[in-house]
Amino acid sequence: MIDTFSSAALAWLLTYLIHSTVLLALAWGLTRVRSWAPASADLLWKTALVGGMLTATAQLRLELRPAGTVSLARATDAPSSRLTSHTARATETETLSSADATETPSTSAAPTPPETPPPAVASVAPALSMQTIVAAIWAFVALALALGYAARRFILVGRIGDRQAVTDERLLSELEQLSRTAKLGRRPRLTVTSRISSPIALGIAEICLPESALQELDLEEQRVMLAHELAHLARRDPLWLAFASVVERVLWVQPLNRVARRRIATSAEYLCDEWAVRRTGSGVALARCLAQVAEWIQTSPLGVPVAGMAEERSLLVSRVEKLLAGARHDSRSRGVLAVAMAAVVLATIALVPGVTGRTVGAAEPYGMPDDAQISYPAGAPKPTLPDAASPAAAEVKKPAPEHLTSADTAVVFALVGRLKDEDADVRVAAAESLGKLEDSRAVPGLVAALSDREAKVRAAAAASLAKFTDPRALNGLAALLADPETDVRKQALDALTEYETGVPTASIVRLLSDPDADLRHDAAHAIGHFGDRSAASALVPLLRDPSPDVRQAAIESLTELHDVSHASAILSALGDANADVRHQAVSAISELKVPLPDATLLTMLRDPNADVRVQAAELAGERSSVAAIPSLRRMMDDEDQDVRENAISALANIGDDAAVVALRAGLASRDAKVRRAAAEALGDRRP
Repeated sequence: MIDTFSSAALAWLLTYLIHSTVLLALAWGLTRVRSWAPASADLLWKTALVGGMLTATAQLRLELRPAGTVSLARATDAPSSRLTSHTARATETETLSSADATETPSTSAAPTPPETPPPAVASVAPALSMQTIVAAIWAFVALALALGYAARRFILVGRIGDRQAVTDERLLSELEQLSRTAKLGRRPRLTVTSRISSPIALGIAEICLPESALQELDLEEQRVMLAHELAHLARRDPLWLAFASVVERVLWVQPLNRVARRRIATSAEYLCDEWAVRRTGSGVALARCLAQVAEWIQTSPLGVPVAGMAEERSLLVSRVEKLLAGARHDSRSRGVLAVAMAAVVLATIALVPGVTGRTVGAAEPYGMPDDAQISYPAGAPKPTLPDAASPAAAEVKKPAPEHLTSADTAVVFALVGRLKDEDADVRVAAAESLGKLEDSRAVPGLVAALSDREAKVRAAAAASLAKFTDPRALNGLAALLADPETDVRKQALDALTEYETGVPTASIVRLLSDPDADLRHDAAHAIGHFGDRSAASALVPLLRDPSPDVRQAAIESLTELHDVSHASAILSALGDANADVRHQAVSAISELKVPLPDATLLTMLRDPNADVRVQAAELAGERSSVAAIPSLRRMMDDEDQDVRENAISALANIGDDAAVVALRAGLASRDAKVRRAAAEALGDRRP
């Protein structure tokens, strides 16, 4: 299990390393060969940062293997050779046993020795593989770096823990106005502290200012400062920087993540400058503010990347020059770039090779351990595989599920043996695992587990037998339908419904009176599924069941059985209090061609439920009911769109002059769709 997990983790990590290198290198190259608008550069770097994780996950999840993909798995011939060696040893054992039997005369009075159950096989403590060691080293370093980042965040929180709310009404009013402009919904919290030198945006709804900002900046400079920090919150820059910082440390094997994080932070500053200038109309004021803030920054950095106004001092000169020049960037091509980057991500999934934990070109083997690696109980016979030429051996060689290519006899026998473990939870786990393995040699053991003293074991065995649909389990599953535990009865019924033929429906009929409504519902559906018309009469009492779902299932099964002998019972369901039951009854009447009095049909056309009215309109059209024309004409003004359209369709199918008159009235409907449908229906009618 450890090796499997570490192999999968290492495969993902190496695939991510390949894919992220391609995407990050592409972003780096594009930003080197030309100057991009900050919005476009921001999109490039964010896509490259996240894209590698998405493409690696998608490629491994979809099991895509482009040319050049390599595998961490061992060669598949080892299990095959082990299986062959086991088969050879089994054949030799059988030959020696046959020779002994020939030399010893048999007598009819000799008792037959009882079958020895397959012995439980002790698992071997596996040695740590190189893949496990490498994965563990990566995880340890990632955890250490992530904890270091978390510690620095806590230090930052403690450092500014003395911040207090700003009470200046002028600043709060400016922030309120800017927040409405940014459509943030509510004004962020505004705080001040002496522990920082530059304004910063925190979390999703707080701006923290240095005390100097309240004392040395004029109102216009304070306004642009607030606009800049508000832009960080509107763009969720604090969250993006925290995410990028975590990715940089957890996926430390990709050094380009650090470049991506810094470029994302750079683009954010330029974009927030532009946002602030657009909202305040003053690039000069922001330039003065930046210059003033730069004079305050004398202390050490905060320790972690934050969305601050002047945290990147190296950018200040460039930002001031752009603000004084009044430069504006055209970001209209950002949509085209987004489509192009999406195409690049999809191409990376489909074309860029990766690393898989499975053997390329073959299914992953389910290893057969050597005899030397298995510990057997003292005195217990070793399980042997049948001779390659025998029918049993042919069964072993049947294609296994995707997760097994060669059946592991030792594992199956061990799990079958655990079906008699003294601990009920162990027996449950063994039954569930045998169901996952889907090895037919487990069927006899699972059938025996159907009579376990614990209900949860019986339920688990029934659920696993559903994977096999083996005729040998039919009688045992049918017997469980009378089990005192509801969950056991349900699992047995679910397993039986997986069969196509041979199921004794008499046992299912008894469930139609089960105290549990869900079981009655499932049993009613099962009767229709198996097509046993002799059980139709047992469904009729369910039309008066307290549960509407049960009543609906009974009508549906009577329809599947095509039994018209109980039409009167279905007709009575048209007056059911539940709309779904009435709708199911109308569908059954239509399907079974049950004669329907005009008065009953007219009542259905006035049903409070729109779905029932739709179904009734279709039925009126199918049967060309002249008596329904007045009602259908009124239904063209129904509040429900589907009802109106189905009324038109029904009138179009009724060959009577009154229907033509009704359709002509539909040409004046308030609903354009009704007018169009009426016009088309009139055009389709032949004189």
